[in-house]
Amino acid sequence: MKHKLLIAAAASALMAAPSLASAQDDGWYLRGNAGYGIHNDMDFVPGDATSNTLAGDVESEGNGAFSLGLGYEFGNNWRMELDGTSLWTDLGAIDNVPSSFAKLRTNAMMLNAIYDFSDFGRWEPYVGAGIGLVRGDLDAAAHDFASVDNNLVRTPVCNATRTANDAISCEFTDRDTTFGWQLLAGLGYAITDNLSWDTNYKYMNASNMDFEGVATNGLDNATQNITTTLEDVGSHSLMTGFRYRFGASAPAPVVAPAPTPDFACWDGSMVFNAGQCPAEPVAQPEVRCWDGSMVFAAGECPAQPETYTCWDGSLVYDLAQCPVQMTERGNVVADICGEQYRQEIIYYEFNKGQSAETRNTVNRILDIGEYCNVDNIRVVGHTDSSGSASYNLALSKRRAKDAMDELVRQGVDRAKITSEGKGETELFVQTGDGVKEQLNRRTEVLITLGSLGGIN
Repeated sequence: MKHKLLIAAAASALMAAPSLASAQDDGWYLRGNAGYGIHNDMDFVPGDATSNTLAGDVESEGNGAFSLGLGYEFGNNWRMELDGTSLWTDLGAIDNVPSSFAKLRTNAMMLNAIYDFSDFGRWEPYVGAGIGLVRGDLDAAAHDFASVDNNLVRTPVCNATRTANDAISCEFTDRDTTFGWQLLAGLGYAITDNLSWDTNYKYMNASNMDFEGVATNGLDNATQNITTTLEDVGSHSLMTGFRYRFGASAPAPVVAPAPTPDFACWDGSMVFNAGQCPAEPVAQPEVRCWDGSMVFAAGECPAQPETYTCWDGSLVYDLAQCPVQMTERGNVVADICGEQYRQEIIYYEFNKGQSAETRNTVNRILDIGEYCNVDNIRVVGHTDSSGSASYNLALSKRRAKDAMDELVRQGVDRAKITSEGKGETELFVQTGDGVKEQLNRRTEVLITLGSLGGIN
């Protein structure tokens, strides 16, 4: 009677579920699965009459399992299902005692709530839980048996009222219905819009079940009632099958075509109106002139002044800037020592700290020193504006050291020489940053002269 009441209540709840869900109803479905199942290991424990009972533990063997379901999909990943599952297994000998056996069938009727994960294309994993009733059908027996010596052995698993010489046979063929619950996880695959392949695992658990049996006396066939309780009733099952949803699939929503932009911008992009066009970039100068300035075309660069090559190979913008030429060693203009200062310039290739001009330039300084007293010599290294300021400062110091070392090597007193680097801070030709200019790559040797005499 309890079984019928629960089925009626579950069916009523399932019929009412659509009205509790959202309006995105998706329809009814029917499911069928078959597979393999096994009951938990269980214990027979004394019933109400502890003197007349069946007691001992049993271990289940696996067997076929079957399930049918009627459900409703709500269209929001949830569905509810009325699920009936049946499993019939052999529990083996009770406490491994000879002349005993037990078999159990469980029929579960559950109301499941199931959630489908919908982000896997045609694959559809799901999880769920259910509550309901579980009916257990028990077929069990235990008999006194003969030993190898043909002596009567009283079975230890069936306790019933006995006399001295009787032989007892205990038998149970009974059923009980109790409350149960289950957890399930599964995987579906949409073969069509209505048909899905469905595989699931279930764990079912039920409350204890009470059974009544009969103990029969082998001498006089007298009978007595006995009871037992089956604890830890539960099962595991793995089944596969199909799920069919009734009704046509919902039509795909009609999407109105998006409006097409029809205004062409300066860059070829299409927009709805001129105000949506990207800002047109302002033209930037792209040509770098000899002095580092940037212009739109090479013809806009300022005129580069003409350079002259002096007798010693140096380059100047004005011939008056060339050093005095000596026609032969010792032939010096009479008033040369009357000048307070003389300057010699050594030019360098790009990014070089030594120059092929250094030795010749130092020779000219020694020529001057042969006839004049040289009070001191100041050596100043310079670079052009290409490269970083810190790098150019170090390079100018190497160029100054190049001239100073050659002066010392050729006999000039080191105490008369000062050396420093200016980097790109004192350009001979004013250019922009990053410009390679030969006349700026130089070392200036500034000579302070005294009266006639020679270099000491």
